[in-house]
Amino acid sequence: MKILFLSFSDFKGGANIAAYSIYKCLNNKKKGSFFYTVYSKYKDTKEIFNFFQKTFLNLLRIVEILLIKVFLKKKFHQSLNIFNTKIFNKISCIDADIVNIHWINRSMISLHELSKIKNKVVISLHDMWFLNSTQHYFFKNKDYKDFISKYCLRKKKEIVRKKNFYFIAHNKWMIKKFTEMYPKYAAKIYLCKCYPIDTNIFKPRNKTYLRKKYNIPQNKKIVLFSAQDILDKRKGYEYFIEIVNKLQNQKDIFFLSLGKNNINLKNRNNLKQIDFLPHNSISEYYSLSDIYLCTSLIDNLPLTVLEALASGNVVISFKNGGSTEVLKKVGYTFDIKEKNKIPKFLKNLKPRKIKEISIKSRKYALQNCNKKKIKNQYINIFKKII
Repeated sequence: MKILFLSFSDFKGGANIAAYSIYKCLNNKKKGSFFYTVYSKYKDTKEIFNFFQKTFLNLLRIVEILLIKVFLKKKFHQSLNIFNTKIFNKISCIDADIVNIHWINRSMISLHELSKIKNKVVISLHDMWFLNSTQHYFFKNKDYKDFISKYCLRKKKEIVRKKNFYFIAHNKWMIKKFTEMYPKYAAKIYLCKCYPIDTNIFKPRNKTYLRKKYNIPQNKKIVLFSAQDILDKRKGYEYFIEIVNKLQNQKDIFFLSLGKNNINLKNRNNLKQIDFLPHNSISEYYSLSDIYLCTSLIDNLPLTVLEALASGNVVISFKNGGSTEVLKKVGYTFDIKEKNKIPKFLKNLKPRKIKEISIKSRKYALQNCNKKKIKNQYINIFKKII
């Protein structure tokens, strides 16, 4: 089976990291499967565009951002994908059994070009963009009247209706959202539970050694937060800081924040901010932590939650999509209205309970996020589609 994997990057952002990890599970060099990136390349993948073509993409994205700011004042991050990039010509030259599309935004490919692909196309849904006109996430699907929103939604509906297009979701929440949006096409979406996590990298380690290495307090409960962009309102960083502030005088709890530093929080005595790190380097911070706190308001299935489970963390999250079903038996979820309960919960969480849940977390990741299991799910879906 020859598969063309297509994504914006092979390392930047949760969706692209997930895409690359799925590719590595399925990669069969003898049958010629390969991974194409458009902009950010780091690993053993192929870039579609050269420097000048990528510069052109950047210009398109700037125009797109201007259109969004002037005409589309919506809540969360948006992408239009309305400009042709000539990527269709490159895809059409490849004789692939399946084109598996992952995160394709930042003007990587236009919706019109996408609809022209003749191969079997499987779109892995890493966010809600295909379920809405322009937003990657939304709480309630609104009927926007502006021309751009109407055009984008119409093109997406055309794509869903096409006989050679199918979809994969990585949790039941996304399946439910898809079938609510496209009830007539429920048979076109398949479930692949979870994402593959490298459990040899994300694993429990010696906490004493790692805390000494990174100058983290030894005899405290370490609570970790991670987000590539803490300014993204959807990630709920403000709620994390609320919890940090409420527990400022709690001597046995210390917080870590992975992501861009917030200069306004430099003087917190119970918080250490760590700037953005390469994906694999983050694993040691999971390992030295006891608790992972996910404050995303709405999300597909954060890789951070699965990585934290694999690292043996106690995972606490707002109810935000895929996290809710994953943490049903191995973690804790709170409704956003219950946010004031989290500080008390953290205070009352005893070392013995942390150790008990840590074992369950690791066991869940080994059983559900292993590469072989994800590979078999994808292959079975691809076989059905072909």
